[in-house]
Amino acid sequence: MTRRGGEEIAIGRARRGFALVTVIWGLAVIALLIVSFMSSARLQLQTAYNLAGATKADLLAAAALNAAFMTLMSERESAGPNLAQQPPHDGAPRFCALEGAAVAIAVEGESGKVDLNAATPNILQATLAGLGLDRRQAETIATSIMAFRSRSPPQDLLSAGEGSDARPFPPKHDMFQSVLELDQVSGVTPELFSGLAPLVTVHSGSQGLDRRAAPPALFAALAGRPPEEVAALGQRPYPNALDRNDPRFPQNFNQVGVRGAVLAHVEVLLPAGQSSVREAIFDLNDGRGPGSALKEARKGAARYLDELRQAMQSGGGPDC
Repeated sequence: MTRRGGEEIAIGRARRGFALVTVIWGLAVIALLIVSFMSSARLQLQTAYNLAGATKADLLAAAALNAAFMTLMSERESAGPNLAQQPPHDGAPRFCALEGAAVAIAVEGESGKVDLNAATPNILQATLAGLGLDRRQAETIATSIMAFRSRSPPQDLLSAGEGSDARPFPPKHDMFQSVLELDQVSGVTPELFSGLAPLVTVHSGSQGLDRRAAPPALFAALAGRPPEEVAALGQRPYPNALDRNDPRFPQNFNQVGVRGAVLAHVEVLLPAGQSSVREAIFDLNDGRGPGSALKEARKGAARYLDELRQAMQSGGGPDC
């Protein structure tokens, strides 16, 4: 074999080797594209599945709220003129199953909460102090709440209501339309808002509150329980060992309310893990029809996920 022939053989082998490497790299790129496409498709499919589950949970929560309203109206019609004599709804949850989902439904009487538009300064301060604020902080924020709701506040309230936390807007100087407006009050931090909002209302119209229907965290706060216990009851209201006749609860704060406005709290948990929490406030004394009875609808914070998981494992409970 001549030297030239050997060189040609070597060149041919090199070309075949380069072609083989090119083919291997091409196959690797194609495989990578296939894996990337499959991962993307799987992610999109999972996203669509989660979105469908979340939508289903929201729809079931809406259905549970409607069912709760119909039950409340049925109770009201059955009670007739004796409605005021019926015990208020205390917020204890009921667990049931709806279309394969575990559901928790809790109904709270708004008469058991502190009315932001009517409550006395003493009740506002006591509530804030029960959540862990010191005396000065409680007085300052209570004054800010009063300034916010006052159409023509005196100068001392006006000055206090402006606050020192650089809010981009002045106090409203009008009635609260929703407890969600609390975040506009000078001095109310996000942490305080999350603890205070479930304990207040704009639908009772009472200077005091009905201790029988008070949320457990509010009852504990006004009865002088430690802030840690109050916070724990805010996260997990039921079950609890509260004595509603606890003598530490200020008697001058107690005002028996009429069963009118109620808050229905609904939580839904699907077998796949998607969940939804919805709340609605109904005025059962509004005689203009079901449509006008709904005063407010909003998202809520989960309270009973552990119980719902246990209910799901045991079959979901009785039908709603």
